[in-house]
Amino acid sequence: MKGRPASGLRDEVKLWAERMGYHWAENTDPAVPFDGFLYRNAIIAAVTLKKLRHGLEDHCIVENKLPDAIEDLRDLPIPPYVLRELWVRTQNERAFRRFYILPDRVVEIEENTAENYRNTHYRESFWKKAPFRIEISRCLEEGPGGLIPKTP
Repeated sequence: MKGRPASGLRDEVKLWAERMGYHWAENTDPAVPFDGFLYRNAIIAAVTLKKLRHGLEDHCIVENKLPDAIEDLRDLPIPPYVLRELWVRTQNERAFRRFYILPDRVVEIEENTAENYRNTHYRESFWKKAPFRIEISRCLEEGPGGLIPKTP
């Protein structure tokens, strides 16, 4: 699919962003290949939207399925602290699948409790048996090397 996404898709993204506590700012420069920014407090992300006719398989390699969109996000002239996300919506699903675009890999977001986001393909039983789990504290205190998580 070439060109800008349909206006219905952009309107839907605004609603999703607001539900997750973000604001949506649409890209108005057609020379820069992305759809808009999500932002709140200390987070900002450049987002590209894609709507596909057929769903992505669970073990789909997104880099092979949508190489142009991923390369465009990696090449954006924005600072490295700005997140890059690809949001994919298929014709049969009523939800977006979100992917972080990192310099060397693409990572699908399965769950983000801070944003109240859960991927429709989330494998809860797999993650409950995961051998390693980390809890990230949001409360910080001044420590010897700067800010560190508060200890209970």
